[in-house]
Amino acid sequence: MTVTSGDSKLATLRKVYGGPLAALDEIGKQSKFYGSGLLWTYRAVGRYKKEEVRLIAEVGMGNGALALIGGSAIISGFILFFTGTTGGTQVYQALRQVNLEALAGFTGATIQTRLSTPIVMGATLCATVGTGFTAQLGAMRISEEIDALEVMGIRSMPYLVATRIIAGLIVIVPLYCTALVFGWMGWKFSQVNGFGLSEGTYDHYFDTFLQPIDIVYSVLQGVAQVIVVVLIHTYYGYNATGGPVGVGQAVGRAVRLSLIAVMTVGLAVAMAVYGGSDTFRISG
Repeated sequence: MTVTSGDSKLATLRKVYGGPLAALDEIGKQSKFYGSGLLWTYRAVGRYKKEEVRLIAEVGMGNGALALIGGSAIISGFILFFTGTTGGTQVYQALRQVNLEALAGFTGATIQTRLSTPIVMGATLCATVGTGFTAQLGAMRISEEIDALEVMGIRSMPYLVATRIIAGLIVIVPLYCTALVFGWMGWKFSQVNGFGLSEGTYDHYFDTFLQPIDIVYSVLQGVAQVIVVVLIHTYYGYNATGGPVGVGQAVGRAVRLSLIAVMTVGLAVAMAVYGGSDTFRISG
């Protein structure tokens, strides 16, 4: 078979532009899926209450062996506690070198609230809630359960995707607040119990510099992160192919993309909220 110059040029164009065009096509597919999932939430609220209750319990407490230790709430709490302990240890040593260890409470009120908790909580959501959603939907896809739902007249997007978005939004506020408190506890524990800082001194500077609006902004970051995590992980699970191996690959791709997205969302919210010149005030 003779290869013409036109075929050769077409092959060259595919080789050069095939990657970028495929990436744009994937972005378009994901954007359409995300928009559809968000638009269907209004229908899922009143129609699939039992499924939402089940997912709320699953997201908050887990199932099986995970539920025995408290599920995502306890896991997130312990991760943030040890994150606070590690951060408090490093910050205290740095402050002691310049004889400012009395300001340790200030660092707990600002760094833990504004930076540490949002970043670590986003990664925790990816590892606990997100991976579970991808595996569940991926298993349903390869076993043709999603197709069976469509055949029975049940729209899969509101039933499988929108309900998970709603469950995540309901659970994230108490879950995030619990993690925030555990982070503060870890920060204080390392500096007061570990290094012997006066508890009264720590509490004074912590209460002085902790702004209630910072807590609100921090929780808003958590809400934005859970939306991003749920959408990304449900997309890869919903569109999984290739059997059990394909589901595992979908989980890996979802985790990679969601971690990048979580950091991007954190940066965007931080720039919007703290990018001005008057974002630091002393309360009281």
